Amino acid sequence: MPEGRGSRIDSGVPELRPGAGGSTTRKPPKRDFPELRLGTTRNPPKRPDRLRASADQLDQAAAADDKAAGRFAEARVDSTPFGISAQARELAARWQAALAAREADARVLGDATSDLAGRLRMAADTTRSSGFRGRIAVAP
Repeated sequence: MPEGRGSRIDSGVPELRPGAGGSTTRKPPKRDFPELRLGTTRNPPKRPDRLRASADQLDQAAAADDKAAGRFAEARVDSTPFGISAQARELAARWQAALAAREADARVLGDATSDLAGRLRMAADTTRSSGFRGRIAVAP
């Protein structure tokens, strides 16, 4: 392929040079979850601590779902009609219905996520006090 547009030869960007950090030699990033590590000891965190950390992350996800639902509600209220024709009114009505459905979906997802976080916290407290080793049942 001649140099110029689309050429990877003598490129100044290392990722575009063949064999020099391109997609064939790139290593995937390591996945690290520092929020699940509570101390610097070699012992892994105890199960209740891991459950609480997971519940905190679920609470963050539920807050994001609530924020998304609020944005869908704002978009539904703030949207303006597309015109006065019958087709424009039908399009606006469909858009309003789609936004209302997305808002409802986001609220349901946020509520379910929050419920799951509560169950994880209860399970963390239960394992600490009674030595419970069972599984957490999750409603579909």
